[in-house]
Amino acid sequence: MISRLKLVILANWKDEGNWPLLRYLKDTVQNADILQPVSFEHPISRRLTNISNYLSEFYVPLLALIRRKRFDVIVSWQMRIGICYGILKRIVHPQKAPVHIIQDFHIDLTQPRRLYRLNLVLLKLAIPGIDYFCCTSTEEEAIYSRMFHIPRSRIVFLPLAESPSSFEEPSHPQKDYIFSYGKSDRDFDTLIRSVAQLNLKTYILSQKYKPKVPAPDNVCIIRERVSGKELVQWIASSRMVVLPMQDYRISAGQISMLEVMALARPLIVTENMATKEYAVHQQTALFFEAGNDQELADHIRYLWNNREAAEHIGKQARQAALKMDSKRETAFINLLEHCAMDIQKGERQ
Repeated sequence: MISRLKLVILANWKDEGNWPLLRYLKDTVQNADILQPVSFEHPISRRLTNISNYLSEFYVPLLALIRRKRFDVIVSWQMRIGICYGILKRIVHPQKAPVHIIQDFHIDLTQPRRLYRLNLVLLKLAIPGIDYFCCTSTEEEAIYSRMFHIPRSRIVFLPLAESPSSFEEPSHPQKDYIFSYGKSDRDFDTLIRSVAQLNLKTYILSQKYKPKVPAPDNVCIIRERVSGKELVQWIASSRMVVLPMQDYRISAGQISMLEVMALARPLIVTENMATKEYAVHQQTALFFEAGNDQELADHIRYLWNNREAAEHIGKQARQAALKMDSKRETAFINLLEHCAMDIQKGERQ
């Protein structure tokens, strides 16, 4: 049924034609296209392109609305694009095709800021204009269904997956250090408290992190930006990677987690609603409770003193990450099957 679908993805970034999922969809449905920001050539490119990318979250949904008769399915790749198009669809054609999917549906349940609360108000306005919601964990399905009164059949867990290029095994020599990195929702203070008592060399890569606890001599905080190639080298050369997250209720850390798993490094990560979907404790990662520095210290000590067991976990993690792309494709195709059935039912009415 999906072979006859005409699909478009709304994105706030420029695709250069290398996106594997889009290529896969073009071979699977009748037509797969992408609406994306206008980009500008050098020398005025950078500033205007950044402005265009930001404003695209508003003008791309409007373009999709104007061209809606060309498509059967519209996929909003980012949440703000999805909210904007959902509100427009609710106003103009709430019960008609195209079917609208929001791919990145997640809520920070710990966020108290007024501006974030305003976003939730806008989301509630948009919900009648969204047909399917893709979230990052099965636990979120139940939570969001209760919060927003969305039928469970309309909320789908869509696994994240790493780019195939991430699975090229680098030949970097291993060094005796722990590595940690990330931009948001990280709890590096817990990591510092853990390694302070172990006296193991630890590198934390973060431009935004402001320590609330004194960093001992064995901890080095890297403020410089690094390239993707340099990041791979930091991960691949480490004895282990630690990803400390702030709260169980925040769905974050999966992308970094999959990067580490793809490189076959032993991983210790905070268990939260999302991270627990991608690994099994003591098989493909070690999980610890948010903020529990003693549990984290115990895990680090175990992996450091049992190198063979640590490397075995890393190798199993790589195999698990390799399977994630096919799981994601299967989940997305199943969702498109539901969309096709919805469209068919609408045609018969």
